Amino acid sequence: MPQSYIMISFFKYLLKTAVFWLLFFAFYRLLFILFNWEYADDAPLVAMAKSFLVGIRLDLSMTGYLLLLLSVVQAVMVGLGRQFSYKVLQGIQLFFIIGFTTLLLGNINLYAYWGRLLDAEGFSFLKTPWVIFASVRWYESLIFFILLIGLSWGTAWLNKRWMLPLQSSTKLSWLSAAMAAFIVLFVGALMIIPIRGSFGVAPINTGVAYFSSHNYANHAAINPLWNLFYSFKRMDARMHHYQFMEDEEALAIYNEMFSSQGDSTIRVLKHDRPNLVVILLESFSAQVVGALGGEAVTPNLDGVAREGILFSQIYAASDRSDKGLVATLAGYQVLPGYSIIQYPNKSQSLPFMPQKLKAAGYQDQSYIYGGDIGFKGMNSFVTLSGFDNVITIDDFPYSARGKKWGVHDEYTFNRLLDEMANSNDKDHPFFKYYFTLSSHEPFDVPMEKVNDDPYLNSIYYTDRCLGDFFTKVKERGLWDNTLFILIADHGTPGPKRATSQMIERYHIPMVWTGGALAVQDTVVTTMGSQTDLVTTLLNQLSVNSEMFGFSKDLLSPDIEAYAFFTYPDAFGYITPNSYQVYDNAAKRYVMTTGDITPLDSLRGRAMLQVVSADHLKR
Repeated sequence: MPQSYIMISFFKYLLKTAVFWLLFFAFYRLLFILFNWEYADDAPLVAMAKSFLVGIRLDLSMTGYLLLLLSVVQAVMVGLGRQFSYKVLQGIQLFFIIGFTTLLLGNINLYAYWGRLLDAEGFSFLKTPWVIFASVRWYESLIFFILLIGLSWGTAWLNKRWMLPLQSSTKLSWLSAAMAAFIVLFVGALMIIPIRGSFGVAPINTGVAYFSSHNYANHAAINPLWNLFYSFKRMDARMHHYQFMEDEEALAIYNEMFSSQGDSTIRVLKHDRPNLVVILLESFSAQVVGALGGEAVTPNLDGVAREGILFSQIYAASDRSDKGLVATLAGYQVLPGYSIIQYPNKSQSLPFMPQKLKAAGYQDQSYIYGGDIGFKGMNSFVTLSGFDNVITIDDFPYSARGKKWGVHDEYTFNRLLDEMANSNDKDHPFFKYYFTLSSHEPFDVPMEKVNDDPYLNSIYYTDRCLGDFFTKVKERGLWDNTLFILIADHGTPGPKRATSQMIERYHIPMVWTGGALAVQDTVVTTMGSQTDLVTTLLNQLSVNSEMFGFSKDLLSPDIEAYAFFTYPDAFGYITPNSYQVYDNAAKRYVMTTGDITPLDSLRGRAMLQVVSADHLKR
């Protein structure tokens, strides 16, 4: 068999392999688009069709990595064995078929829940697989594995048929083998062109996939595998500094934003030492709160809002529960794709609201959560916060637990009530922090279904528990001297199927209520962040809040109204007149609405840079 024919056969093999994987990625792009179509909003079919064309660049880059690997392996086999063989190469392809099918199906399912693509942070949930299975229904897991097996087998069969004929070459002379190995390596080295995506200095990044004003089309164009591996490359945010300007300039811009609030605050409490209860509501998006114009499934939350203060323009600091804890307990802003809660050596340097309250006389401090407190480093963070008593899933009988995630809210609400009653007769005020659970996937609630949508049904259940709780609070005389603060841990895609770039994803409720308030039926429209809870509350209690540098007083008349949030490798900056989202991988704003000024754009980047610098020094 002539050496030239052998080389041509190998080049044909590489070409057929490239076509196979490009079609493979196109198939899963189509599957992604169809399965998650509810996120498409009003994206035109033309834009969705164009995502296939735009997406080829990242598909080629991913395919280039595979071809480079196959070329290197073949070169080694030729150099050592003096023969072109395809069995090992086909084994490698089979491995990637199974692995990539698993990841791409996982990406499709993840997007359905989170509205964002698979990345290093999402992949980190594999460290706690029980959390994944607790968040999905059993039949969803079964369907996933059936699809995985069926699609993997079918794709492997197609790959085998497409690549035929595959025949090992005759033995080559040592000189011919060396020359062939060199040529194969040279061809492999040429794969750097599709891998980098250009001949320029800057290599390809996810920014090439952003071609439309409809982000669902942009997300469809991104190769999920390329996005995942790229996020791993950039995942150690502990050592990464987001820098857009000189640090001194960024700090000066931020200080100007922060200093505008002044020293005054509007007093809304009858006195400055009421009992305190903070209720962190799992996944309560503004989309499902009637008082905020959402679905009418929270009549009890709406009712207690009329008995107190509704903060109507509050936005989550990020997109996960662990980050919501950081924001509400430490008034601290998390970075994109990185939560300080998982690194006790860093989080121990933070100021904590419970510690400040304890110094101010709040001695009975309890943390109540019906789930696993070991998840995402919650246990260390809660301990560092300074709570006297930590109540978790292990403190409840098995009969109170749901099928997967943890204790139903009706039981944890009752435990909160008992904790309040036990602390009420003492000569100092108490502080209770309670994190609900039932409105977390898989939305398992012990109630006859009243809404066909599982998420809305779970919200209705938690709201019903909330109403029962406040009825009992008033019956037991615990209302009059208590301030209750209700705030969500983060938003969700919700009924609008909001993706990570959409403002609806981050809009959350915050309600202050209870007999300790001196005002009722009041709406505060000042725009703010979840992190602002800490300073706003401490200032009402006449407790020094200066150490909470990323938390502002929403009841200060002179406040600079803005909100800031992050999600993996991106940030959003909101003002009353504008909204913008900056993607650090794309290196540009991917969402801009409203009357955006150059100062707004500068402030958003300065904010991220200051937060980044603060994380680095801790």
